[in-house]
Amino acid sequence: MKKIFFLLLLLGYSCLVQAQTDNVYISVAMPSDCTLDGNTKSILKNKLLQILSTEGVAGTECGAIIIVPEINIINSNSVYGGMRQILSVELGITVTVRNMITNTVFNTMQIASKGEGYSDNEAKRSAINKIDALNTDYSRFVEATKMKISDYYRNNTVSLITKANTLASQQLFDEALALLSTYPESLPGYTKVSNAMVSIFKKCQTQYCSQILLSAQAAYSKHDYTEAAELVSMIDAQSSCAAQAKALLNSIKKGMDKQYNDIIAMEKEKMRSDERIKSAQIKAIKDIATAYFKRQTEYIFFW
Repeated sequence: MKKIFFLLLLLGYSCLVQAQTDNVYISVAMPSDCTLDGNTKSILKNKLLQILSTEGVAGTECGAIIIVPEINIINSNSVYGGMRQILSVELGITVTVRNMITNTVFNTMQIASKGEGYSDNEAKRSAINKIDALNTDYSRFVEATKMKISDYYRNNTVSLITKANTLASQQLFDEALALLSTYPESLPGYTKVSNAMVSIFKKCQTQYCSQILLSAQAAYSKHDYTEAAELVSMIDAQSSCAAQAKALLNSIKKGMDKQYNDIIAMEKEKMRSDERIKSAQIKAIKDIATAYFKRQTEYIFFW
């Protein structure tokens, strides 16, 4: 199994932040105090995802850049239809796209919709269902938002790195990595950002190296030398358990027969690739960032 999978098990992370390739991505999050029922929240989430998908910016997991709906009742009344009371409700939905860490607001849009039902929940669900996600006004909103997000990151690269380093100096490593993790890879400043993330990640490895080492020792005890060596390679030379990791690697070498020696030699050659190591680090960073997002209480992700 891949070493990143073991790191996920060790740190207890449940989802991956979508990789940034040539665009920005926006995740849907609900305010924790939203009064809609669970089914209606899911319908609204899917409507917002559909709106984002028209411009290819839908983040189907959790991230720092979020679109948040706030629900207000503009008007409501009731009439009797046959033997039952029918409720009519008009909702005003304020949709805001923001960075949940810096609280930077990129853009805001208003959506109004009416619905009917035999209960308050049914009426609200009806109103949400009637939102036309293919409305061209929404497409223009998303396109404008995408440009504003790119401009923000392009113009604030240095200040974001500075803030992340400040957070790291306060031992707030997860927040620091989360701050930088959704920087679009398509922007020219991404190299500086990725270097900053790796630097911060190395500083925080002391928090996790003992857990990684335990898993490596467990793999070694099962004679899974390849997996043990891969896990040991995740431990940075500057971390607090580097000496123990080196000792374990020596034990792995001594305990292997010719077949395992050949395998580990091949793995060591692969692991010497800076690109592979950095890729593994970036994946681990995104997992740490995701865990940070999931712990926040102001917003809720439904994934």
